Amino acid sequence: MTVSILVPFRPERRNDVRIKHWRWIRQRWEHILPGVEIVEGTTDSVPFSKSQAINDAYRKSSGDILITADADTWIERDHILTALDQASAIPHAVVPWTNCYRMTRTDSTEICNSDPAGAFPVTEEMISRIDDDAPPSPASLAMVVVIQRRAFEAVGGMDPRFLGWGGEDTSFGLACWTLLGPTVLLLGNAWSLYHARPKKHNTARGEQRIWRDDVGDINFDLWQRYYDAKEKPATMTGICGEHPLEGAARPIGQLLDSPYMIEGLITPDTVREPLTVDSHITI
Repeated sequence: MTVSILVPFRPERRNDVRIKHWRWIRQRWEHILPGVEIVEGTTDSVPFSKSQAINDAYRKSSGDILITADADTWIERDHILTALDQASAIPHAVVPWTNCYRMTRTDSTEICNSDPAGAFPVTEEMISRIDDDAPPSPASLAMVVVIQRRAFEAVGGMDPRFLGWGGEDTSFGLACWTLLGPTVLLLGNAWSLYHARPKKHNTARGEQRIWRDDVGDINFDLWQRYYDAKEKPATMTGICGEHPLEGAARPIGQLLDSPYMIEGLITPDTVREPLTVDSHITI
């Protein structure tokens, strides 16, 4: 099994705090997966397109197991290793977290001043300061996802038509659910270091975090098509086929004849209790 970590990354300015955060997170990846291929992907799109950056990293990677990982996010070590085992066994998308914590700027700075090879230095006090009105759902395939290369190719990668903030992760999740089978979840925590988030704007679709109103509406309309195609493999294959993945070794379409018949999967439909801080002291 060879592993590539795909990281979408384009700092907005030379002193962007995300540069320091990514440097620290990268060192942690190198510590738990020595010799792993870490590939940064980027794009010239305005606003930034995570999908285009992930696809760019894919084209430059060589691993048969892919980890798509935000540059500011950390997942506990044991869950990453378990997710790699799961993803190597079945072509479903594997999400190694069920709870997301977005850290404050001050706490993120404190974390990044610690030893990247040590225990993740989160405290109960840090968690108490988190103020997040919309934590992502693991069903959206945001933050960190582990997936076979052939499975990533089967859904056409991520849709590069999404720009700015919103819709790209969820649509990728819907495509994976439909063409690969239910997402596998591992009970665990995702820690997201601070970065500025797009301000909310009013659009024809309601209040959304986007850069421009027109982009938000385009993203919504595209997401709606994915949502309507859930569990309709032929329709979903057609949508994914609209954005062929450059360099893919296999065509877009279902990998398994009966992807929903594998027993024992932990899916987003399973109700989960939040973890306690006692479980946080891992690397």
